[in-house]
Amino acid sequence: MLGLRWDTPPDWVTGVLSNFEVFLQDHAANERKVSQSALMLAANYPTRSELVDLAIEIAGEELDHFRAVWVILKGRGLPLGFDTPDPYMKRMFALMRKRDVDEYLLDRLVVFSIVEARGCERFALVARALPESDPLKAFYLDLERSEARHHGHYLRLAKLYFPLPVVQSRLDELLDTEAEIAKTTPLRPALH
Repeated sequence: MLGLRWDTPPDWVTGVLSNFEVFLQDHAANERKVSQSALMLAANYPTRSELVDLAIEIAGEELDHFRAVWVILKGRGLPLGFDTPDPYMKRMFALMRKRDVDEYLLDRLVVFSIVEARGCERFALVARALPESDPLKAFYLDLERSEARHHGHYLRLAKLYFPLPVVQSRLDELLDTEAEIAKTTPLRPALH
């Protein structure tokens, strides 16, 4: 895995499981948003064919996840839900340097990779906390693997377009900052 520098505490899982319907609504919103983010990445860098290919692949998988969570919500008689502010994502997006085109691309790829790693960690926690008999256990284990793949894709793109020492330096810096962000973001029944 990417090497997150702070582990989500057990209290987060407890909160999710006791408010699972709220978590599912947030989960659906997150899947939709990351699909859109991947598509925007492709649209913003149309001449980088490797990036476009992987961004379209990721967007399609995330849209499939959105659809799957929607089916779960409908099956429980729940609406999709409204978007709510995500304090973790707001702080992560604020880390992206925008003064230089290359810095911005590097930061987008590294931040997206770290966010996918955090999602991987948290989906794994949900999957392991669900009873063996719960069909959502397998669903969240599949999501864990998917998120692991996505964070690897984003990191590989960063290493394709930028020198390894530059990527590693920025990755180290952002992993440290993400740990502090994750640690200080109030726990709630949401992915972040």
